Amino acid sequence: MLAAPRATHTPRGIILPPASDTPAPPPITPLPANPSVGIAAADLSARPRHVFTVGQSAGGRDILAWRFGSGRQTLLLVGGIHAGYEANTITLLNELVAHFERSPGDVLPDITLVLIPAANPDGFAQGRVADGRFNASGVDLNRNWSCEWSAQAYWRSRQVNPGAGPFSEPETRALAALANELRPAAAIFYHSAARGVFAGDCPGGGVSWTLAAVLGEAAGYPYGQPFTAYQVTGTAPNWFDGQGIPSVDVELSGTRDSEFERNLRGVMAVQRWLSGG
Repeated sequence: MLAAPRATHTPRGIILPPASDTPAPPPITPLPANPSVGIAAADLSARPRHVFTVGQSAGGRDILAWRFGSGRQTLLLVGGIHAGYEANTITLLNELVAHFERSPGDVLPDITLVLIPAANPDGFAQGRVADGRFNASGVDLNRNWSCEWSAQAYWRSRQVNPGAGPFSEPETRALAALANELRPAAAIFYHSAARGVFAGDCPGGGVSWTLAAVLGEAAGYPYGQPFTAYQVTGTAPNWFDGQGIPSVDVELSGTRDSEFERNLRGVMAVQRWLSGG
């Protein structure tokens, strides 16, 4: 059972507590055999200094990240954990990268942004096909996290491969290692096309409802309800929530448009919230 949203409704709208009013998250639980990811060491001389490699996919492709700002609170944005028909999330993240390269002043002083456009580069390489959802090992990476992982996992009515166990895949291990290193203040994962913002909610967590409300209000997506279209298990936002990190799944409205403007508004609103503004 998901906890009720923590935003308060009034006739004038939603009153959201600033992020600074919430208690500091507990330390992130270490992963078994958790690889280390050194950001400074991972920077490649052939790339701009703000680009680094998070890890490699099952197919040996680099998972790249862009870092902007140097504030004390990190906001992590991840696209393309499902590629294929959801590749418009990769377009969105690439557009956000380009925006912050052009407009560095849009990264607030207290914030560091880390953007990963394609968490599943193997799937992206397959193009707009259903199997582009999976990595080179045929695993659904958004069913491979340890919070409520299940050997029987689904995408709609189709049974999918969640991996041999939680964190069996190099992509999820790399992202979790990055989370352990960065200790992000919040994490946003982008998908399509269920049109809404869905809060991560792992037993013992429940810290993500306010983030969903902040982002949903600013971007104009529905929020405040759990995802009920079909059963999902072992998802990234739930794992982050269980680690005390507010996290959401933003579902775009379709599979073609990146919906850039509304999602930029959402990112800016989350930055202000994290900064206490």
